Amino acid sequence: MACLFCRIVAGEEPAQTVLEREEVVGFLDTRPVFKGHVLLVPRRHVDTLTELPDDLVVPLFGAARDVAGAVRTALGPRAASWR
Repeated sequence: MACLFCRIVAGEEPAQTVLEREEVVGFLDTRPVFKGHVLLVPRRHVDTLTELPDDLVVPLFGAARDVAGAVRTALGPRAASWR
């Protein structure tokens, strides 16, 4: 499997997983831009966001909303800020 994210989802590469759902997996970035930086990927390989199938939009962005709330709760409002 060539895709690093697919290997992480398959359990073939180590990752600090913070979210596992039927269609989405979240794990901490190994080179975080900020504390609590989580990468969210669909379990099914998708090359780019513009190629994300309609049936994965709600699961992926619902997970993003939930993770953002969890990061904000765990680390405080400034950690989850886009500023």
